[in-house]
Parts: sequence; C-alpha cells; structure tokens
Amino acid sequence: MARVEKFSKENFLEKGVMFIKEKGIWALNARDLCKFIGCSTQPLFRHYKNMEEFKIDLKGYLRKNYELFIHEYVREDDYLFTISTAYALYALKFPNLFFAMFLSEFPGKRTIREVLDTKRNQPTIEAMTKIYHISISEAEELYRDVRFYTHGLASQICNGSIVVTEDEIVSLIRNVIQKLLKGGE
Repeated sequence: MARVEKFSKENFLEKGVMFIKEKGIWALNARDLCKFIGCSTQPLFRHYKNMEEFKIDLKGYLRKNYELFIHEYVREDDYLFTISTAYALYALKFPNLFFAMFLSEFPGKRTIREVLDTKRNQPTIEAMTKIYHISISEAEELYRDVRFYTHGLASQICNGSIVVTEDEIVSLIRNVIQKLLKGGE
C-alpha cells in the first residue's frame, strides 16, 4: 500500500499564508512554520529544496489569495476606484499579508514603468480611458498617482499609524480621483 502524503505542497502553502497572517513575514522560517503546522521540517523539504524555493511558491500563492480578495470588490464600470479601495481594504483587513506582499523585500523591485506595464494593471488603465474619457497617457498618469496615493494610505493603515474606517477609505480614494481628474482644483 502506498504511503499517504499527510503534508502536501498545497498544505504548506495554505499554512504559510495562515502563518504570515498571524505572525508576519518576518517570522517565517522552516522551523517555526513547521512547528505552527505541527510537523518536523522533513515533510517541507520533501517538497522543496530549500526555504527560498518555498518562498517563491508562497509568493505566487499569496498573489492568488490577494487576487481573490480584490475580485470581490472590483467593478469594471469603476475600475480605478474599486481596485484602489480594495487595495487599501486589504491592508485594513490583513495587515501582515499586505506587509508581506507590498512592503517587504518579498515582492521584489520594479520601476514605475514596469508597474504600469504589468499585465495585471493594463486592464485598469485601458478601462480608465473609456470611463473617464481620457487618453492612454493621461490614464497612466492618473493610475500612477492614485496607486501611489493609495499605497501610502494602505501602508499607514497596515502599520497602524492611521486609524480609518472603511467609509473613510472610500471617501479618501474617491476624493483623490476626483481632484486629480479636475487637475487638483
């Protein structure tokens, strides 16, 4: 009879997200993760050569987790506003996951141009041209400015240096979009 694998890759990834949600990315190491799960490190290293390899898979798994959350909020008729609001709400509801995904070295580095050209961001930018009746270059500029405004807001929410309600998040993001569309009047 074949041995049943008690701890699959999927188990480790799911538990990795739970671990980060509870303890933070800074606490993630093989020994503590496996203790959290209730196993030795041996099952983890049956699936992964090392912790770096696990973190690569975990990064993708966190991305999928985040995209599922975002999907609940995004509306194509108001793409920029809803995706920006969802981003800040993710920081509010899951600060440790937000930190891991957007404030640690975990996600890597990109230029502003690379951010704009990301396959995930292009649909938002393209939709903005129709929603706001602006050119693609104006949409990229607006997206960039709202994204980094929202990132600043979400970062402060994540680290607890600002306390806001969901309604305040909605209002702040709606305001900044309107002001930027009017040219900062």
